[in-house]
Amino acid sequence: MNVGVLIGGFIGIVAVVLLPILGVGYLSYRRSRSIPLLVLLSGALTLLLGSAALFLRSDAAGDVSHLARSGLDVAAALSASFFLFSLLDVLIIGECLIERGNRYIPDVVRHLLIGVEVVAAGVLVLWLIMGINLVALVALPTVAAAVVGVALKDTLARFFAGVELGKVVKVGDWIATMDKEGTVTHIGMEHIMLKTREQDAISLPNDSVIGAGVTNYSRPTSTHLCSVYVEAAYRTPPELVCETLVQAAAAVPGVLEEPRPYAMVTAFNESGIQYRVKFPIAEYAGYPVIESNVRTYVWHAFARRGIEIPFPQRVLHQPIEALAEATEKTIQRIAGRLSTIDFLAALNQKQVETLAREARMEMYLPGERVVRQGEPGQDLFVIVSGKADVRLEQGSLSSVVTTLSAGQFFGEMSLLTGEPRSATVVAAEPLQVIAVGKEALIQVVHEDRRLVEQIGEVVARRHAATAAAKEQLSREAAALAASSQTRSLVERIQNFLWGSKRT
Repeated sequence: MNVGVLIGGFIGIVAVVLLPILGVGYLSYRRSRSIPLLVLLSGALTLLLGSAALFLRSDAAGDVSHLARSGLDVAAALSASFFLFSLLDVLIIGECLIERGNRYIPDVVRHLLIGVEVVAAGVLVLWLIMGINLVALVALPTVAAAVVGVALKDTLARFFAGVELGKVVKVGDWIATMDKEGTVTHIGMEHIMLKTREQDAISLPNDSVIGAGVTNYSRPTSTHLCSVYVEAAYRTPPELVCETLVQAAAAVPGVLEEPRPYAMVTAFNESGIQYRVKFPIAEYAGYPVIESNVRTYVWHAFARRGIEIPFPQRVLHQPIEALAEATEKTIQRIAGRLSTIDFLAALNQKQVETLAREARMEMYLPGERVVRQGEPGQDLFVIVSGKADVRLEQGSLSSVVTTLSAGQFFGEMSLLTGEPRSATVVAAEPLQVIAVGKEALIQVVHEDRRLVEQIGEVVARRHAATAAAKEQLSREAAALAASSQTRSLVERIQNFLWGSKRT
């Protein structure tokens, strides 16, 4: 073989190897992935051994034994088959079946197929090039396979367990097995790799994982139902506790709307009744944080509704003076907030303090409803800190019309007349409010019922002024509306507080 033929053959080998690699590289670029390592290694090996075999058959190689040339030809043919089967694996299994067919085929199965194909090609190459007896070639591996099979029994068991494991889990799934939890990062020929919540990497043998069983939290769906257990005192009706639990869980960020959360009674314990609330989440990886938030929301909801969470108690005696001082400071702080409300300006300091003593501080977390549109109510709410969204609802539609902040209030018409809520108010961030109810107002106006007329006049004037501004009424129309609304509103307040018969 002269030099020209040698150079032409070398160029042909380079073209045969580089063109498929460039094609695979372009495909990998479109998939935002790197070129498979097997393709690069097998291509480089094919280029090296093919060029060497071509050189030995040229005149420039000199006198080389037939055995050396045949051996190098076999090595070049095997590397070429390895390169070919690696390309087929990328194009057929990787692209057609996995990417386009959305099927999952474990890496161990793909490696096994390539290995079997290379062995089959090796048998054919040895027979065609070196003329080795196929009967002896089959008999020798049979004996060797028996010896190797006994020595590698555990390795083979893990290998086939890995094949079976690939049917159950996929890289990226969140699983629990052998008292371990984590995301599957790799399924190998002998081990499976997990990444735990603590960001630690754990390697587990495939056969042990199959034997222990696997819980897959990502299949057939990533939705997972979590449970939180809580106790409540026996004196609280179970239906009220279950309703509170469901409302608290539904308001937590990360809890899905469907399926709906639900609560049930699970046990009658010595200290109280045990309840269980179940709620769905989208990703199992976030369940510890979401469960913690659910418990936090439940605690605040129980506190607002006066539901006691029983626990073993130890009585500590605190000086009465200290308790009285702390209570008095709280009352003064509430009274200061109430005195800023315009329609309560008719009250003197003592009357405002009476309201403050009967008022209560409430805390709402983001997403919790303070009041719901259309529901009855008898409370006024004054915002101490945080923000609240006022929403108008029409069927399944809801829109935020305004956002209230510290110092603002809502619910005055429900307090004064008992009319249903005109809008839904939802906490936009941690929200602290002062709640003043009907009974507290009755105590204040009971001794001086003229306060009803004064309060009604202020509220009516404010509502009339608002309506006048919206409709661009004249000053005369606004005064007339205020006079008319005052009489009507005073009657409604009196009827609500003392009934239709007044003494």
